[in-house]
Amino acid sequence: MTAFEHSQWKDGFPFSPSQIRAGRRLGVDGVNAPFIADAPQPVAGPPAIPQPQDRPAPAALQPAWREAHPVGRQSGIRLLPLAAFLWGSRANPPQPRTRPDHVLIWVTQGRVQLDFPRDRFCLRSGDLRYIPAGTAFAASPAHGTTGHVALISARLGAQAVPPLPDHVLAAQVGNHAAQLEATLREIGVETPGGDPGTLSCLVNLLSLRLRQLAPGRAPDMRDTGFPDRPLIDRFLALAREQLGESRSVAELAAELGSSTLQLDQACLAAHGKRAVALMHQLRLDCAARMLRETARPTQRIAADLGYSSHAHFIRAFVAATGRTPDAFRAQSC
Repeated sequence: MTAFEHSQWKDGFPFSPSQIRAGRRLGVDGVNAPFIADAPQPVAGPPAIPQPQDRPAPAALQPAWREAHPVGRQSGIRLLPLAAFLWGSRANPPQPRTRPDHVLIWVTQGRVQLDFPRDRFCLRSGDLRYIPAGTAFAASPAHGTTGHVALISARLGAQAVPPLPDHVLAAQVGNHAAQLEATLREIGVETPGGDPGTLSCLVNLLSLRLRQLAPGRAPDMRDTGFPDRPLIDRFLALAREQLGESRSVAELAAELGSSTLQLDQACLAAHGKRAVALMHQLRLDCAARMLRETARPTQRIAADLGYSSHAHFIRAFVAATGRTPDAFRAQSC
């Protein structure tokens, strides 16, 4: 006879889930007792009324979870923290994909890279994007980013009065942060299967809040990484800044959130050359300018531009111009 067949435990092992769910509590001596006394049966009565302190935190800040995934609410709205929202294909970086629901992204701290088929944006603290259902996009929050995401079903969004935007809306939350967060909190505490009229009013209020927001900021070209410029422009700007660091095309592509293949395709489409050829051309152009405008020794120029050696610089310059760097400098004076 095994321990589990022991007649003393015929009504359930002392630590089985059924006993635990029944609310059984054993004292220190009860752990080794030969049997567990019968638990008193619960007396049927009216359901307990949840007290205010027992209510869960608003879903806008702490969404419901099931099996490590946010629970979709029956109401047609799902709220989750921005750090948990990653959308796009499985490529690295993620490529745009469509969603069947409307998406509201609000960044409160950090950065989010937002890619559309023809544009790329970097959302920062205070930025908001409303993306209608059916729009292809990819979203990648940076490490440590915080904020809120609201996923609104197309059916529910179609009932909003005034209507929700039918295009991508770029806005800044500004001094409307408190009102917008309060609206999300109200939506978050609505339980599944609640009053449809209440939910419709909250969606209408959310639509009104969006209309009150200021337009989105203009792209800031001074931002590190040039997030709002086309890929080819950001690559050339970054390559110019780091010519002397001997960075590879793969390293630059990764810093730009791209792949070597995507970067090569962009360079070929814009300039008819691969990325490595454009970097080689940048070095040669910069070397020619230094030879014309400065008296810097050619050894120093080679080191400043990231050539592996002085001899490598001379071979590359002769192959491109037919002249040595010293001859080019003498003829340019």
